[in-house]
Amino acid sequence: MTGPLGTASRALEELVDVTTDWTVDILRRVAAEMGHALDRDAMRDVEGATEWRDLATKEQRYATAHS
Repeated sequence: MTGPLGTASRALEELVDVTTDWTVDILRRVAAEMGHALDRDAMRDVEGATEWRDLATKEQRYATAHS
């Protein structure tokens, strides 16, 4: 297509590309934030854990607490 309609078509394609890139970036950031929030909430809910991935066994936690 040539002329004004050809230019409009290319401009519309560019708009769609930019909008898609922007939307994907936002979705990825929100997904990362949600993942961090879930980790933070899980860590807070676990008894005595400062980092939920490095939990001590129950016996170890009580042994150090009563020492």
